Amino acid sequence: MLENGMPPAMIDHLAAGILKKYNDRLLDEVQRILPELDIQEATSLDDPNRNVLEEKAIVHVIARDKKRNKYGLIIQVGSQEPGENILEVANSYQEEIVFGGLGCPEEEFKVAYVIFICHTDPFGKGKPRYEYYGGKYNKETHQTFSAPNVIFLNLSSKK
Repeated sequence: MLENGMPPAMIDHLAAGILKKYNDRLLDEVQRILPELDIQEATSLDDPNRNVLEEKAIVHVIARDKKRNKYGLIIQVGSQEPGENILEVANSYQEEIVFGGLGCPEEEFKVAYVIFICHTDPFGKGKPRYEYYGGKYNKETHQTFSAPNVIFLNLSSKK
């Protein structure tokens, strides 16, 4: 429970619901997370009325910059569950984007991102932001292939 007595999952879903319903709020957050991209437009692909507490609080987003370049984002609001490997969750979101989970092929995006907004530090190093760029490693084939970039925002950081 958080200080106000509301369970963290409910807070996560309320925040995700606001981002899904109000594209101006979504735009503000995407601009704050990715200031270097000069994002001018952000649109949620999700039904703003669908928030199921038993599921993750996720927002699927298409964003565009000043030059109309297209960016794909999956934003998870909330930290990992106890015992959950957040990197495996990131891999599943990456696969969702690669296989068209944002309504178009990944090739249509200038860049795609998986973003986690975490209440607790996902890696315990005290950093406010962790970024993983480049690719995804396949344990079975021992090959790395290009994949969406992953950003973890640690809201508990004092920095």
